[in-house]
Amino acid sequence: MRPVDQITDALMAPGGPFEVVKQDDIRVFKHAARDLAEVLNRSRQFGSAEFIVLGERRLTYDDFFAAVDALAAHLIHEHNITPGQSVAICMKNAPEWMIGFVAVILAGGVAVLINSRGEGTTMRTAIEDADSVLVLTDNDRAQKLKKAGCSVPLLDGQDFPTQNRSYQTPERETTDIVTMFFTSGTTGRAKAAAISHRALVTGMMSTQMAMVAVFQKMAAEYGVDVETLRQQMPQSCSILIFPLFHASGCGAVFLTSMSMGGKLVLMDRWDGTEAVRLIEKERITTFGGVPTMHWDLLRSPEFQERDLSSLMAISCGGQALPINLLEEIRAAFPRAIIGAGYGMTEMSGAISQSTGAGIVDNPTASGQILPMTDVKIVDDAGAELAVGETGEIWTKGATMMSGYYGRPEDTAKAFEDGWYKTGDIGRLDENGFIYIIDRKTDMVISGGENIYCVEVEQALVQHPNVLSVTTFGVADDRLGEKLIAVFQMKNPDADKEDLMAFAKAHLADYKVPADIAISTRPFELNAMGKVIKAKVRQAYLSGEF
Repeated sequence: MRPVDQITDALMAPGGPFEVVKQDDIRVFKHAARDLAEVLNRSRQFGSAEFIVLGERRLTYDDFFAAVDALAAHLIHEHNITPGQSVAICMKNAPEWMIGFVAVILAGGVAVLINSRGEGTTMRTAIEDADSVLVLTDNDRAQKLKKAGCSVPLLDGQDFPTQNRSYQTPERETTDIVTMFFTSGTTGRAKAAAISHRALVTGMMSTQMAMVAVFQKMAAEYGVDVETLRQQMPQSCSILIFPLFHASGCGAVFLTSMSMGGKLVLMDRWDGTEAVRLIEKERITTFGGVPTMHWDLLRSPEFQERDLSSLMAISCGGQALPINLLEEIRAAFPRAIIGAGYGMTEMSGAISQSTGAGIVDNPTASGQILPMTDVKIVDDAGAELAVGETGEIWTKGATMMSGYYGRPEDTAKAFEDGWYKTGDIGRLDENGFIYIIDRKTDMVISGGENIYCVEVEQALVQHPNVLSVTTFGVADDRLGEKLIAVFQMKNPDADKEDLMAFAKAHLADYKVPADIAISTRPFELNAMGKVIKAKVRQAYLSGEF
């Protein structure tokens, strides 16, 4: 099921600029590039436009591609990288990361994106699991890898070559693997999701199509033609916060911005006040982050002092925006387009998105199903459920991974008749909006009742004094499990009795937490800003709250 949108449907229709055809029972763009290298090379046209900013360092598109070409030639001539070989990228967000990624692709290799925030052994294992023959790294990661016994050759970003040498990019097939993203590993050892050229190209074209649709709608509202509107718009400029080794950072921010001639402003580390300063200084137009980052921005002591009028779009990935956060963003940025979505590594990023009125009218939804993606809700037996019923979310489309690299058994378990089984619990409405209830593996069964943690958290976070909340189950002799809620408060003088009363007033009896606790320190987050519940649970059981 997907929503009907006349403008988007016209773009996808026969003869349209994004004409869609069926191939292998999925929709693909008829005129898509054969491989990612072809798409990346098109960005050379932006020439002297500014592309990457990190502190005082600034690179134009010309600067960027000069560095890319030098490294790609070096990979081919000095490291003998051949088509399809894996080259790992293990470094923090930096211009060298992006230079390395594009160079690997133009050299015909497979870019293996390592979680650079992991321990040395974890990073080494991921590098080896992907059969990497070379690692592009930085000094900090290099030291960790050497200490962990990594035997794969390392090339430090500071040692990337600068000389201009000729090379030829090998032609790749659409189904060839182009990159690997690693799953979070929250249920065990992280797996490498192998992504094809077609998957990434489709994702980029889907984003371009969405932008064209937005421009057409805006042009109609303002009574001007699309090209006139486009010329009046400033260069797109985004703060790059998400880690580049994640699908959101690599695809939704880096590659999307690059394909449109946008500018990216990197931050060495996240800081809400520094972000506010950068928005003013660099005239940031787009800001995307997780809820914690949005709260930090809004609570910055310099928030009211800075000129943030350039901000035109604000987005939050993952599940639905917390209602209280959505309301504060709308009040602070009444002219900005607010967006939210739902996606996953195995689908190369987004599955659903929603902006503007779609979010305001459906605040608990995680967007509408994207045009190039199919979604269905199934019961435990795999039978499709009716609209409005709750079950596991299955999805498929051209952006779907080819499988988990080197793990045929895990791949087989993840698919059913061409559908990817997400492990998420949710429902669809008649307009194609998807509502994420919880992870199938993050459900508490208490007294025989299924309690979806996200559902409880969405209710509890509406308390006016709550900054964030996380819930989880702990063993209980009588109930099997009991639900625990741990809060972070805006006001440190919080009243636990008041919180419990709020829970009882807003939740069914069986969903009310058996116990609540208040954390005086921020929750520990993973690379994508999501609470590491295992750490909070451990702290609770240890009596730290």
